[in-house]
Amino acid sequence: MLSPGLLYEDNRLCALDRHGILDTAAEPEYDDIVQLAATLCGVPVALISLVDRERQWFKANVGLPGVSETARCISFCTFAIEQEQEVFVIEDALQDVRFATSPLVEGAPHIRFYAGVPIRSEDGFLLGTLCVIDSVPRTLSEVQRRHLLALRSQVELLMRLRLRVRQSEARNRQLLESSGDAVFLLDEAGHVLEFNPVAARLLGRDAATVLGANLETLAPEGERVLVREALEELLEKGSVRVNDLGLRSARGERVSLDLTGSLQEVGASRRLLLVGHDLTEKRFLERQSLQNDRLASLGVLAAGIAHEINNPIAYVLANLSHLRDWLERLERRLMSLPGPSAAVSHSLGEAHQVVTESLVGCRRIRDIVHDMRFFSHTSEESLTPVDINASLDFALRMAEPQQRSTARLEKRYEPELPPVLASESRLSQVFLNLIVNALQSMPEGSSRGHTLRVCSVREGGFVRVDVSDTGHGIAPEVLPRIFDPFFTTKPAGAGTGLGLSISHAIVRKMGGELRVSSEPGRGTTFSLLLPLVAHAAEPMTALAS
Repeated sequence: MLSPGLLYEDNRLCALDRHGILDTAAEPEYDDIVQLAATLCGVPVALISLVDRERQWFKANVGLPGVSETARCISFCTFAIEQEQEVFVIEDALQDVRFATSPLVEGAPHIRFYAGVPIRSEDGFLLGTLCVIDSVPRTLSEVQRRHLLALRSQVELLMRLRLRVRQSEARNRQLLESSGDAVFLLDEAGHVLEFNPVAARLLGRDAATVLGANLETLAPEGERVLVREALEELLEKGSVRVNDLGLRSARGERVSLDLTGSLQEVGASRRLLLVGHDLTEKRFLERQSLQNDRLASLGVLAAGIAHEINNPIAYVLANLSHLRDWLERLERRLMSLPGPSAAVSHSLGEAHQVVTESLVGCRRIRDIVHDMRFFSHTSEESLTPVDINASLDFALRMAEPQQRSTARLEKRYEPELPPVLASESRLSQVFLNLIVNALQSMPEGSSRGHTLRVCSVREGGFVRVDVSDTGHGIAPEVLPRIFDPFFTTKPAGAGTGLGLSISHAIVRKMGGELRVSSEPGRGTTFSLLLPLVAHAAEPMTALAS
């Protein structure tokens, strides 16, 4: 009979399960041990037997070909792990009432002699035995006892190494799943064995394109040598750190990472654990800070020069208007006189054209100065709850003539959006600017082939508005500069380069954020986030005019 304490000893079985060794393939390290045990003890059979709940399973086996396990209820090893003896020996099973009628004694393999030394886990649980068996009675010498105990220690060492490897793999897996950074696990050659969801998101790649690939091939061509050198240093020194290392996303964009690597010993093999901190947010904050500095400087500049330019431009415009009126009166008088010369008429026409062009130029200067004044904080405008969807509809109606001939309109509004705290007129100005820019990125007369998509949705304590086009997109080298004052990719005279800068400033002063993402040849999306009235950090009572 078997001891109920062992039959139902959950802690011992849990300890056995932690090692992850049951039903694994043969390993030469264990096979060598049983071969040596059989030779040293002069017996035909030697086993590494692990006692499971209802069976004993053989991790290594010499002398019993084709046998991988037997029922626990008839096993000798169950008795061996119950005993307090260091070596459990049955010299003649037929003379022992516990085993004389056992099927393993009466039938194959006809056990007469058995000697087993219990295998202990690191936390003291008995997992099984290293045992030797013969079909004839025999005794075990003291030297043979010492040999078995020494070989048992080697089995325990191998199992502890296995457990440490499993624990290390579990920690790595937990790190992979829970880390907020991108994590890659590589083999010694640099091939990706595992990667976590953050890495998949940053690269925009699935397992089929990443697993098995060499990390070097995931980097831009100009940085592959740097990746190779980093992995070589990691193998040589055991750790490595690389700042601003680039990997290539599925869309061809450079993903910037601060990379830290450590060498993991996994049994006889080594693994390379790489943790990459995404620098996208850091770069965004740096650009945002720079943009804010530029806008602040422009505000100071605008406040200073507005007065200096507006006064002289006002009387220049007044004088030019007076001069144009005087020329018109002079032309009418001369034309009423008999026989005005053709030369005089031509000269008056040229003078009239010069004055008209000068008026146009001065008005353009006045408008630019007016736009620049928006960056200063000299004028104020109250903020009130605004219906986002209604404001979007107003801007779309304003742009409808151009939209009809340029792109198909697709609207996706979340119904019953809570209001945001904003200036309704300024917000409509932002929406109209974004919509017109989107339409201008698509060729006119191609409404069937292009789409203007306008969406609104609640996102936490914010409302997000996306204005997307299917136009030519924005080049990666241009993207960081699009909110810079006076920066424009339009032809000379087609724009001042202030539209997006002003929109950016309007949104910031309403406590929101304006973002952009673009893919050359496929289109651009501007995303505007504004806080809901109930989630505004503090009442914002003023907006630069």
